[in-house]
Amino acid sequence: HAVQYFYEPFLEAFDPELRKQLGVWYTPPEIVQYQVARVDAALREELDIPDGLADPRVFVLDPCCGTGAYLVEVLRKIEKTLKEEKGEGDALNAEAIKEAAQKRVFGFEIMPAPFVVAHLQMGLLLQNLAAPLDDSKSERAGIFLTNALTGWNFTGENAKLAQWPELEAERKGAGNVKQEKPILVILGNPPYNAYAGIS
Repeated sequence: HAVQYFYEPFLEAFDPELRKQLGVWYTPPEIVQYQVARVDAALREELDIPDGLADPRVFVLDPCCGTGAYLVEVLRKIEKTLKEEKGEGDALNAEAIKEAAQKRVFGFEIMPAPFVVAHLQMGLLLQNLAAPLDDSKSERAGIFLTNALTGWNFTGENAKLAQWPELEAERKGAGNVKQEKPILVILGNPPYNAYAGIS
């Protein structure tokens, strides 16, 4: 978890006011694990989806994903379900998790530094599962550099980004999620930390 929690203390030391403005409050791993487990249970018990987050019909979005803690935990939960409940072989599991990371578990992040760390975390997870993303096939995790609050109705080209093809690719990828994916689960950091230490 070390890399995931680097950015918050760095900003606290470097520019505490900017940290507050940007809302950089990373959730402790125990809270992330609990929330993901609760979502999985709700899918099973309340929406009659027996495999929970592992069901291929379940599309997930963390709209402010930071360094990707929730996305990684969702994939870990999927792996646990496939291994313990479905009894699938490791190779099949790894491919299913890789597919989920690319096509149905999405994250949006507006700040470049945590966005890069989120991609790093997802890449490492898939590498550890022996299902690494293949650059030569343009495989990537479904994490996009975007503002989660805008672009939900916009389609077409953005002329302002003509000179920045990488940013245009991010906008297009995020737009595809915003306009076309049947998102069922939205999860992420609750604002409880904003009240910590207030007297």
